[in-house]
Amino acid sequence: MSWPITAFADEIAPDLQTQLRVMKENDVAGLDLRSVEGKNVLTLSDAEVDEVGARVKEAGLFVQCVGSPVNKVQLSPQSELEERKKLERAIEVAHRLGIRRIRIFTPKCDNGDLVMAWMEAQLAMAEKADVLLLVENDAKFWSAYPQNAKRLFRDLAGSHLMAAFDFANAHLLGTSIEDWFPWIVPYLDTLHIKDAEDGKVVPAGEGDAGILITLRSLWKDNWSGPLTLEPHLAAAGAFGGFSGEQLFVEAANALKAVLGELDA
Repeated sequence: MSWPITAFADEIAPDLQTQLRVMKENDVAGLDLRSVEGKNVLTLSDAEVDEVGARVKEAGLFVQCVGSPVNKVQLSPQSELEERKKLERAIEVAHRLGIRRIRIFTPKCDNGDLVMAWMEAQLAMAEKADVLLLVENDAKFWSAYPQNAKRLFRDLAGSHLMAAFDFANAHLLGTSIEDWFPWIVPYLDTLHIKDAEDGKVVPAGEGDAGILITLRSLWKDNWSGPLTLEPHLAAAGAFGGFSGEQLFVEAANALKAVLGELDA
């Protein structure tokens, strides 16, 4: 068994040509589409989306996921309407690319009932469109906290909503890997690979976020992946991160080194 390795390739460079070249050179088969040429995936025109899809296919690679920023907001009636419009566009992009996965978040709010109602409405959109929403634990958004995430996935997870777990995000928020595993495994679709140590992001296996021990356990349990590189080694912002070509290659090699230790 081997896990598919994909990447938020805008961490390599803004232009698609460089992204695809570096992906191929480093055996990264799938593209998580967050931005191209400095444009967020949701602002790409239909023609631009079609061009990206064609060029990725021509390179012998595939688009894994629409890496949307949906729900990276404070919860309010106005923002709820705006985020639904963004999700509608994300669904259109996914359909044009012939894929199901859309990465989203949960809004910031202390009222779990309000968040759950918000997410239930978006899940209904996903069910109607037959797409899969991947909810990432990020920053201080509601489902970044294990007790909230457990409620979300226990009540809503299924063929149209699953988890995209990010090791570094969890660690930097002060939660431990034991706060998340093994309960999240039945709801886990994707792992976002970046590690963390002393309050900063580092390559896989060089931090304290529990990547090796978790991957080893998932390997034994025949979990099927994918693993998505999101290194954030040079910069991290509200709606994305950057590593550059050299640091991205270091991140890819670090992940491969970790994978080489799974049977040890």
